[in-house]
Amino acid sequence: MTATDRNLWQAIVAEAIAHLTYTAYAQKAREEGHPEVAEVFEEIARAETLHGLSYLRLAGAVDSTAANLGKVIEGETREYTRTYPRMINDAMADGRAEAVAAFADAMEQEKEHQIAFSDALSRLHIQSDGEAVALLDDSPALYPPADTGPIPTGGEQPTLPLDLENYIDAALALDKEPFRVANLGRLREVVFGAQDGIISTVALTTSVAIAVGTTGTVLVAGLAAAAAGMISMAAGAYLGSRAEEDVREDAIARQIRELEEKPEEQLAELVILFQREGNTYDEAVRLANQIADNESLWLSTLLEKKLGISPDLGGNPLKDAAVMCVSFGSAAIIPIIPFLFLSVGWTTIGWSIGLSLGGLFILGLVKGRLVQKSPILQGLEIFGIGAVSAALGYGLGELLPRLLGF
Repeated sequence: MTATDRNLWQAIVAEAIAHLTYTAYAQKAREEGHPEVAEVFEEIARAETLHGLSYLRLAGAVDSTAANLGKVIEGETREYTRTYPRMINDAMADGRAEAVAAFADAMEQEKEHQIAFSDALSRLHIQSDGEAVALLDDSPALYPPADTGPIPTGGEQPTLPLDLENYIDAALALDKEPFRVANLGRLREVVFGAQDGIISTVALTTSVAIAVGTTGTVLVAGLAAAAAGMISMAAGAYLGSRAEEDVREDAIARQIRELEEKPEEQLAELVILFQREGNTYDEAVRLANQIADNESLWLSTLLEKKLGISPDLGGNPLKDAAVMCVSFGSAAIIPIIPFLFLSVGWTTIGWSIGLSLGGLFILGLVKGRLVQKSPILQGLEIFGIGAVSAALGYGLGELLPRLLGF
């Protein structure tokens, strides 16, 4: 995109905002009994609209009627299936009941707009060709579209047997589910960081307490190990996540190139993928041709079905590193706490080991609940690992001084 193209789209956005703003100001002026001021706002709003229309044509955003209908159908569908459900969810979280109602009303209207545009496109196709035709005439026609039956030309459109409230709930659930799964995937960093923080620190503090027997030495060793572990674990998490993201971005870029250079081959792959899902050849051909009419949908379908990649849910190396750092540091302080208040002795060591094992057991309980597995078994698993680590730390504290002659 050239600098002029960017400037055109910035101007389009600015003119659209100005039109809406001046129209709202005009309505307010009429409400307050100032029709002459309202007329000024309305006249300038119309001028801003003319400017915006001119910029849209210069930007090449106005295509054939069929293509224009296709674009608005895609946009309206995205609005009522993704954008407004997300906005409603945010408004609910913010406690903005009026915004929830306004977004819900707009979402329902967007759905009606999509139906109206779809009906218009169907009638346009039938009027022009007498049969349904592909929206994008330049899409690869490697396979002829299978017979899909007549397209309804009247007002009969499929409707969901749901009231608005149920529809909103379903849309919100669909919009949130991928992010919920992605956040659960970050559970690895939380569990790994917290578990390593507790286990490595309790082993160290136990061995140092047994070997040296001075509180200051235990505290310095424990805090130094915690700080070093936080830096090391955060760096490792960042580099690992960054590598995964680089691989993902490279796979997406490669798939985009393949779509541009070998569209027929990619369409054939899509047909094969649909056949492997149990569709007949004709069904697979029809589905593939329908998806190929929308390049963004074509790309996302290939990424998800062929490569197992979601184009909308990339990694976040910085967040992964921060989660790992915080979880490790928060957990590593647990074995050190008793040494902040008590002198080194069997009681203090016992408290350190006991708090550590208790923290590990709770960590296992939380992990079990999140992954829908037995919390008790998960807790006992991590508890056992911690107990072994503490025993090893005790053994090292007893054995090393004798081996080294201290």
